[in-house]
Amino acid sequence: MSFGGKLREVREAMGYSLDYIEEETKIRKLYIDALEQETFEVLPPRVYATGFVRRYCKLLGLNSDEMVEEFQSLAYTHESLHDVAAPIKQKEVDIGFHIPFRNILAGIIFLIIAIWAGKLVLGYITVHIDVQDKQAPPKVEEPVNPPVAEIKKALVLIEANQDCWLNVEVDGETVFTKTLKAGEKQEFEGKQSVYLKAGNAGGIDITYNGKKVEPIGEHGEVTETEFKAKS
Repeated sequence: MSFGGKLREVREAMGYSLDYIEEETKIRKLYIDALEQETFEVLPPRVYATGFVRRYCKLLGLNSDEMVEEFQSLAYTHESLHDVAAPIKQKEVDIGFHIPFRNILAGIIFLIIAIWAGKLVLGYITVHIDVQDKQAPPKVEEPVNPPVAEIKKALVLIEANQDCWLNVEVDGETVFTKTLKAGEKQEFEGKQSVYLKAGNAGGIDITYNGKKVEPIGEHGEVTETEFKAKS
């Protein structure tokens, strides 16, 4: 029996519909049908397609190692594992404008110098007024506080509406690598950026600095996204 025929026969014998398989494995029905029909050109890159076969076979109770080996021998006869790289769609979410840090620092220094110079001039004027009119009450200077620079951050809240594997890096350091189950949520805060790689991009909702963003991909799609810090 052919590879695809074996999958279809076991699925139908167990009474599973394609819709049920899609829901249980989170594999798009288009790819499940492609495996059964052996239209392998429809499938995504090799590493993901192989994962689909392994997940599908485990649900059907088949030997996933043997089925994966048979699938690869049929679908990738003239390719090696190193010849195929999984393309990754990258989207960058970057909201707001950016002011270089050096410009902010220069502005703060300028303001401090201006305040200091202003105090010197004010002190000079006050001394001369006191000399000319000793009866006048002393003038009390109100303290002037230098402006505080705005703090930038990237605050990212991820809520799963379906199971989704995540890899999260905060300021260049990996802090989370696991599957976020449906109904679970995780929050990450970075001073520079929060980088996210999702194995089921359509299965998560993202809130960035208090604002919900558009979906970063489709269900079953692997997507990378970077959220940069902003004021």
